[in-house]
Amino acid sequence: MCSKIVSQFNEVLESFLDQLSPTIGTKYANKFRFYVSMDTTMAIEKFLVHAIPLREKIINRDETYFTSPECSDKATDNNTISEIVQMQSIYGKLNKESKKNLWDIFQALLLLGEEYIKVTRLRNLQ
Repeated sequence: MCSKIVSQFNEVLESFLDQLSPTIGTKYANKFRFYVSMDTTMAIEKFLVHAIPLREKIINRDETYFTSPECSDKATDNNTISEIVQMQSIYGKLNKESKKNLWDIFQALLLLGEEYIKVTRLRNLQ
């Protein structure tokens, strides 16, 4: 079950990055595929570290999630996977429709991430 959630998360994010490629180029999609090929759980775990504390901003579609400096990743690394799951440098380049789609995607990713946490906790209890 856990691997299915991770797979769905990665598919949704990869598809979204591919859709954005005319606007932002292919750098993020290509690097995402590279990182996922090395560690399938890296993206969902990076996303959760950043998104869970800011869950309400995602649910409420609060643009400060993408634009506010205090919402940037608190981790010490600044690698591309962090940029991808935060979308801070990407958000400003999007048109209104793409921003709406981004919120839809981020809410879906959040739900998958929360399900991943539940399944992981249950598995660890057994």
